[in-house]
Amino acid sequence: MRVLLAALATFMALAGCAAPPLSLYTLSGGSGPDQPARPLGAHPFVIEVARVTIPDDLDTEDILLQDGSVLRRSKTGRWASRLSLEITSMLTQKLAGRHPEALVTDMRQLTPPSERLLVSITRLDLSANGVAEFAADWQIVPEDARARMMRDRVQFSLSGLVANDRDVVALEKQLIDKLADAISLPPSA
Repeated sequence: MRVLLAALATFMALAGCAAPPLSLYTLSGGSGPDQPARPLGAHPFVIEVARVTIPDDLDTEDILLQDGSVLRRSKTGRWASRLSLEITSMLTQKLAGRHPEALVTDMRQLTPPSERLLVSITRLDLSANGVAEFAADWQIVPEDARARMMRDRVQFSLSGLVANDRDVVALEKQLIDKLADAISLPPSA
């Protein structure tokens, strides 16, 4: 009986030390009411958004803040999937909203897309003091090899709250919003 009581006491002590519940976050979704789908016709203009590349140390499910040269991982929150997938999904959603006449997708297509968007984020630093530094290169590759390829680079910084996971997620959403605004798809889209 004493062994059973000791085991129960140990279990209850450990249960009291349990970690706080873990929340999962996404970047996409919740950006406003869905618009009804418009018919695209038999041969729609297709913009395929390739998976966004980000620095390897950031492409994780951990929500990270940078403290000097140290990356600090959140103990209470994680991304629902790898950060590169979260960014790709949000960017696709933003561009699709701006171009309802085209099929903007991050899914591989059976036939070559009209255009392919490639984005490489070279800097995505969110510091513990609330400063976010961002840099990315992007290019639009048309299906027609003779057509002009568009490319550009964007760099900016933002400041915001980083007191909790929701703040960090909101600041990252702002960064991707600014990236989407900087990408200018050709008029044919």
